[in-house]
Formats: sequence, C-alpha cells, structure tokens
Amino acid sequence: MMPKKMLFFLVTILGFVITGCQSVNEDHFAIYLLTQDIPATNLAQLDINQVPLESEPIISSEDVVLYDQASHTVELTQTAYSRIQEIFPMPVKVTGSPFVVCVGKERIYAGAFWTPLSSLSYDGVIILQPMDTTKTTIQITLGYPVPDVFTGKDPRADARIIKSLEQDKKLK
Repeated sequence: MMPKKMLFFLVTILGFVITGCQSVNEDHFAIYLLTQDIPATNLAQLDINQVPLESEPIISSEDVVLYDQASHTVELTQTAYSRIQEIFPMPVKVTGSPFVVCVGKERIYAGAFWTPLSSLSYDGVIILQPMDTTKTTIQITLGYPVPDVFTGKDPRADARIIKSLEQDKKLK
C-alpha cells in the first residue's frame, strides 16, 4: 500500500498535468503557445477553451518586469525576451503563431505572434516578433498592419488580467 504522503503528491501532480494553463499558479498572468500548428487567421472560429496548449507558458508572470496598462507594453526579463527570439527564428510564419493569454487556469483571449514582414492583414490581437536585441519590451496590439484592421472588442484590459498583474506588482 502506498503511503498517504506519496499518494497525495501523485494526485497533486496529476491534477496539474490534466488542467489547462496548468503550470501557472492560481491568478497569475501567462501566455501559452498552442501545441497544434493552427494559422492565426483560424483563431476566431475556434473555442479557445478547446485548443491544446503547451505545458509551459512562453511568458509567465515571473518573466514580466512591468506591464503598462495604457499601451499594453510588456517589459520582460532579458531571459524571457531572449527565449522568445530563440523560439521564433526569423521570420514568424506569415500566418502568425497563435497564443492564448491566461490568468491561472482561465483562458482569457487568443492572439498571435506576427512578423512585420507579413503581407497578410490580421483582425486580431498581435505581438510583433521581437527583433531588436537591445530592448526587452514587447507590445500587445490590435490588428495588423494597422489597428484599424481590428474590428472586435479589445480583450487586453480584461479585469482578471489587470487584477492579476496588480496583485503581482507588475502593473504600471
């Protein structure tokens, strides 16, 4: 028979493995990539609660130095910024690389990493592929190539995201 402590440990680990946005603690901001290669242009037709996410976030609350609520500019640690540049060798696919923003286990909205070299327009939330190695900021913006392309409701200032970043003392 298995000791109670070991059983509790195994059940806890299994719980983390099964849930969506699983590796982030309750109420913390994170951005996850999808496990499937889905063009970002197909995101609007998908239920973000059904798309499979990577087990680890590409950006976690620990990676965020400061989040500017007015411009949705995110200052990252150098390690996180470098990790994004390594994951996305130049250029990101012209159809984008989708992501999902989560707070804890809750999926808030989807968007895509986008290359400034793309000739496709996109009616969604984007993070332009970071290319400048002298900076550590990314900006979560609307529409590509210009904000006027975006026609939906802006999800970036969702109260759950703002509360999470405020609690973690990351909000400007």
